[in-house]
Amino acid sequence: MPQLDPLGVPGAPVDTLNAAMSRAQTLSWAGGRLLLVTDWQGRRPQARYGAVLMPAAGRGEPLVLAAAFGPRFGPAGSQALQELVRWAQRQELALRETVLSPGDFTRVLEEPDTEELRHLVAASNPTDPAIYTTSHSLAGKAAGDD
Repeated sequence: MPQLDPLGVPGAPVDTLNAAMSRAQTLSWAGGRLLLVTDWQGRRPQARYGAVLMPAAGRGEPLVLAAAFGPRFGPAGSQALQELVRWAQRQELALRETVLSPGDFTRVLEEPDTEELRHLVAASNPTDPAIYTTSHSLAGKAAGDD
């Protein structure tokens, strides 16, 4: 199974978002998806996120983004997640989310392969962009409130 090189730096939201946006400009995303990968279910205020940008079938390789998004990485992490989701909305990408155990989360985002990414997509669920773009939905709520 072919390995993919993750884009960005784990724990560095601004650098990872900038790398993703720079690379994404060179590709066509029509019919694609943004898959958000997290290690927490039901505790969004503590979550960390990585992401996979999936072009439409046959339009190129997925872009795997390092675990650098979400509240676990402070205000910059929350802001980068909001910006990534807003960009995906402008591109009309389908937004999906999947939750992995912390060990699988790290392994998948650091050493992804194409077959595993196909399984992630199959196990993912559609999600509402407002969960990630509304400030109060990721920060300032009690743990366990989504």
